[in-house]
Amino acid sequence: MKGKLFAAILIFAAIFSLVGCSGEDKVDYSVAEYRTTMKYYEDFKILQLTDLHFGIETDVGAQLEIVKSAIRAEQPDLIVLTGDNFMYASKAVVRSLITTLNSECEALSSQRDGRITKFTMTFGNHDNQGDYPRYYINEVLSSFATEDGREISDGKYAAFIDFEDDNIFGLTNFYIDLVDDRAKGPDTVDVKYRLHIIDSNTYHFVGPDYDYDVIHEDQLSHARDIYENATSDKDYIGMAFFHIPFYEYEDAYQQYLNSSSAEGQGKFLEGVLYPYENNGSYEKLREANIVSFVCGHNHKNYGDYVYTDKNGERALLSFGVKGTNQLYHDKSMIGYKTITLRDVSAEEFVNAKNVKDNFKNFTGGYASYEK
Repeated sequence: MKGKLFAAILIFAAIFSLVGCSGEDKVDYSVAEYRTTMKYYEDFKILQLTDLHFGIETDVGAQLEIVKSAIRAEQPDLIVLTGDNFMYASKAVVRSLITTLNSECEALSSQRDGRITKFTMTFGNHDNQGDYPRYYINEVLSSFATEDGREISDGKYAAFIDFEDDNIFGLTNFYIDLVDDRAKGPDTVDVKYRLHIIDSNTYHFVGPDYDYDVIHEDQLSHARDIYENATSDKDYIGMAFFHIPFYEYEDAYQQYLNSSSAEGQGKFLEGVLYPYENNGSYEKLREANIVSFVCGHNHKNYGDYVYTDKNGERALLSFGVKGTNQLYHDKSMIGYKTITLRDVSAEEFVNAKNVKDNFKNFTGGYASYEK
């Protein structure tokens, strides 16, 4: 299983990270306080980068050039990093990636006549195995976040919200509303897409052994609360970005392989590395009006699959393309994913045509990695 060679270090890191979480007073924040917005455009493009694994042994300069080349080639509206961004990193490595992302967003935004580019990040099982405190990455990200509408004036382009003292498990549980008008209030705004940035957490320990953790019940309830109370508009398309896939990813791929009417695209070269149990995360997030799920974690899988679940409902389940050659990888499966959002119905969004037209997996690697 992925990462077993690092078991002793992982156990220590997990124990250390939890020490800072115990005994603290927790605060109930309203769902509105987890909300940030971006202006929706008909061809709104998301660039997904995943499993970069920047660390102290990484040639950070070379890897940053790869990240920058993807951003400059695609000119996205939003860059989403879906975990394992770091592994055994230093504070300097963390800051180098985040400041580069902010600089690239600033440069793009200056060229687009008011249309801004932002970046956001959630975490994987390796991100907090580094030479820094548990909340350090959050603190750096927060230093590059600002009030909606002040991005250009402040030069800050991170879409990021986390409360260290909240009562929700994990390090990211916020959402980005893509809206017709950022100045409108929650009772009048037209929400086109809602992007949930969810922490799928790290490890579940049973004695000396471990497996991957689940999205916790309070996080799932939080997503439902967002759907019910964030805005009056409920007629939007919900998407979730996280790191560790559900069990349903295996089901979706098997449907793709074995059904003559299967819809999707991509390649699997390893089994799905899912959590220690199926706690119903998929079903509960579907109840929160989420129909599209985008993860990372598996370095040799990528693609986008139309999944028909046991209730006969359809959803899109996507694996990202691993972005670097750090840790294990297949050199023909390195790159990134783009998702272009259109003004369509949920039914139109969750079908093969939308996948074919608007979900693009750029693989084939970069020659510089293999030199």
